[in-house]
Amino acid sequence: MYSREEARTIVERVIDMAGNVPVEVDLSGGERSGTRWANSAITVNLVQYDREVGATIRLGAREGSASTMDFSDEGLRAMVDEARADAEAADEEEELDELLGPQDYIPVDAALPQMVDYGPGERALMVRDSLAVADAKGVLGYGYIPKIDRATCRANSAGLFAYYRVAESSFVLTCRTPDGTGSGWSGITGIKDLGMIDARALTETAADKAVLSSNARALEPGRYSVILEPRANARFLSLMTNAFNNEGGAQRAFGEDVEPGDRILSDRFTLRSDIGNPILRQTPILGNDRPAAPVTWVENGVLRNLAEDQPASVNMSLVMEGTDRSIQDMIADTRRGLLVTFFWYIRGVPSESQPLLNTGMTRDGLFLIENGEITGAVQNFRWNMSPLVGYNNLVDVGRPVPMHMGESYDGGNTGLIPPVRIEDFTMTSSSPAVE
Repeated sequence: MYSREEARTIVERVIDMAGNVPVEVDLSGGERSGTRWANSAITVNLVQYDREVGATIRLGAREGSASTMDFSDEGLRAMVDEARADAEAADEEEELDELLGPQDYIPVDAALPQMVDYGPGERALMVRDSLAVADAKGVLGYGYIPKIDRATCRANSAGLFAYYRVAESSFVLTCRTPDGTGSGWSGITGIKDLGMIDARALTETAADKAVLSSNARALEPGRYSVILEPRANARFLSLMTNAFNNEGGAQRAFGEDVEPGDRILSDRFTLRSDIGNPILRQTPILGNDRPAAPVTWVENGVLRNLAEDQPASVNMSLVMEGTDRSIQDMIADTRRGLLVTFFWYIRGVPSESQPLLNTGMTRDGLFLIENGEITGAVQNFRWNMSPLVGYNNLVDVGRPVPMHMGESYDGGNTGLIPPVRIEDFTMTSSSPAVE
């Protein structure tokens, strides 16, 4: 929302107004908007704008803060005066950290002009293209296109200037058969380059899954070879990332004696925080305002780093390394297994024998693979599995795509996630519901 130059002008005005005292300034502002559709018709177009600037002033060992949404000279001056008064009334702190000086951040341009200008009119055209495909396939479309354009800036009187602006969108949809017996999902999230969103192709995928899944047949529960599409794999991977947050988390997950250099997963598993990645284009600024830098967490199954004292946090610009193999390539190499589109309602299961054991359900497209081909749809399953077991049974990895790892589709938690094939994935019981 605010360019680097506009943000610099605002924070420097606040620093000048504070006078000859240490001051920190936080600025944020942006747009959050989106388009939803259901039953093949747009139901909601929404937009929200917000902005705020805050100042923290130090008077010796005392500190005071204030904030405002009024960016006029009068509004900023009133905020500075309020922060000063707050500091004068505050108790003295035993010790205040020195203000951080200038830092060098990896250059990241995450607000491309086409995405910045992307509005409800362009989103409506994308929905129109999607619904044309859905109508031709005889299914109903339900979907969501969120967009954010947000700038954040933190500066201080010691010369720090940390600025990041992101403009991104996603396209996610579910297609349903008119009788409600078939459902298929497709999508892509956290996109900075609008050209990466192909609404027609994504709708083709979701619609074909919906049509095919209306004839689902029941299979017996058991252990299956599964190909997890990127959305399912993203949710499965998210169950494990906290294990790298610190030494204690890794020990609880991987064993008390685990340390960097130990093999913990399949040699096909590599996980990195790729700061500066040209597709993800995520922030290069750590929460403490220091520069982030690339970190490899696991390399070919070997633990390389834990998050303590690292130049990135585990979920920054997260990349699970893949190959150039398509999902179709992976299907062709599978003698018998299941293609999994989506995981839903994942919850932890207390277990002393299996750390990080979770349960969930398949949804919106589950298909049987026999002799390298999809031979039909399968009734949904409930599953029980730990990602530690799953990624030790990893035997094939495909081409990564941007995919959000959380339950929702907005926010900054998108990684580059490939489809994967995992052996002996435990399906515990049948789940007949389409949803």
